[in-house]
Amino acid sequence: MKTLTKAFNTATVEKGERFRIELEADSTTGYLWDIRLKAGAASLISQEYKHQEEPGEFVCGGQAIEELVYQAGQQSGQTIEIEATYSRPFVPNDPTADKRLFRITIA
Repeated sequence: MKTLTKAFNTATVEKGERFRIELEADSTTGYLWDIRLKAGAASLISQEYKHQEEPGEFVCGGQAIEELVYQAGQQSGQTIEIEATYSRPFVPNDPTADKRLFRITIA
């Protein structure tokens, strides 16, 4: 399964293949990821928030990964675009928002 990250935000997958997006996160700061399918066909299979600490340990400000697994559509040549915005949802037009765009081409 191909993994997309901040540094690696493009990939090519086969029809129906699953791919993963990993976004660094910290739920204790008030920032949340808003993820939107902007173009193409992909189905969200799972979404999981994974803490980097040892099991049973909670650290305020600790690092975590938000992991999303998608399944690509069945149309070759199509480009899937997924936009992720990391912001404070209680701040309209948050100037500190971090936007990411992921492009996945279906072979």
